[in-house]
Amino acid sequence: YHERRDYDHALSLYEEALRVGRTSLGMHAEVASIYNKMGNLYYEKGDFQSAIQRYEQGLQVERAVLHSLHPNITVTLTNIGQIHKQRGEYSQALRLYKEALDIQTQSLGESHPSIAVTL
Repeated sequence: YHERRDYDHALSLYEEALRVGRTSLGMHAEVASIYNKMGNLYYEKGDFQSAIQRYEQGLQVERAVLHSLHPNITVTLTNIGQIHKQRGEYSQALRLYKEALDIQTQSLGESHPSIAVTL
């Protein structure tokens, strides 16, 4: 439903998946993934405040359950940074982009092609 831009239906399914995931799995990478998908949905709708809230909730779970250099953390930091950039909040965006870059550099090395994407 998300890909078809049926956002209301997709959101209701994400909320149900989140409820079930938190109840059955607790703090789990799959729960973070649901939060991030919800963030993507809100981003596509242009509801940047709700998107940031969901991304930050996903980031909190990722930091709790994933290795500190996991690439999902980098993606979430970059997503939040992108919203701050679009809102003209450049110092906040830069801080998040730098953190994402630091994680990538530590995990992949300075010459990895993914570094160029973050730069």
